[in-house]
Amino acid sequence: MTTELQGTGEPLLIDPQSCTRIIGERINPTGKAKLLQALQEHNWDFVADEALRQVAAGADIIDVNVGGKGIDETAVLPEVIRVVSEKVDVPLSIDTRIPAALEAALAVCPGRPLVNSISGEKKVLAENLPIIAEHGVPVIALCMGQTGIPSTVKERLEIAQQVLEKAVKAGIKEADVIFDPLVMTVGADDQAARLALLTIQRLREIFPNHNITGGASNISFGMPARNVLNSNFLAIAAVMGMNLPITDPTQSELRFSLICADIFLGSDKKTRGYMRYYRQSQLTHLQ
Repeated sequence: MTTELQGTGEPLLIDPQSCTRIIGERINPTGKAKLLQALQEHNWDFVADEALRQVAAGADIIDVNVGGKGIDETAVLPEVIRVVSEKVDVPLSIDTRIPAALEAALAVCPGRPLVNSISGEKKVLAENLPIIAEHGVPVIALCMGQTGIPSTVKERLEIAQQVLEKAVKAGIKEADVIFDPLVMTVGADDQAARLALLTIQRLREIFPNHNITGGASNISFGMPARNVLNSNFLAIAAVMGMNLPITDPTQSELRFSLICADIFLGSDKKTRGYMRYYRQSQLTHLQ
């Protein structure tokens, strides 16, 4: 199955058999004081520059999250969506679970964006699924239910199945449901990476034709040398089946990890993607 997204440019077709695609994570004020200030002050040029940097670095989709202290998401999110969509032509990922903010953002977003995200929580499903179905757009389904984040692979898979069924019943195409296994930091739980990777592996086995995403950078929160952890986790996660990671494309180590994973999976024909990125990066110390 193929999930189709579109910004103001050409359609983007995503499927598990193709090369890994990247959702750029940098427009998210969590832990980013300068971005938070820019959003509070309506400094849209700063926000737009973040989008442009990520696309230049290889992002296929730009995630837009404005949730932060002192920010009215319902008012600010559509403004940021409008500004970013004017600056880049790739599809956008609307990152909110606030119904009014989601409605406002979808009303101004061109093309066919992605919604990030829904979960198995009754309130979220009841309020957000009808909005998503009405607009006919794809959505990320978190493997998280009414009681929070499950501690076992089995529970996460059960929730994935339940959310898929409810989404399809609401009128969303099966190909438009993208699974998120939930990636948590190893700084708080040394089994978090193992649980996420096993969930990815099982999702790929049970839902071989569905796209799988995840906040890959979450794995290293609170840890030193974050890029080392992130890049190694990304390569393994991609080989396990995560074909649409949410990460920072401006970090060359992460881009190389994903391109290497494409080679290992046989998705990078004649290693053209690797060689092209190598030449563009000019990282001669990797020779």
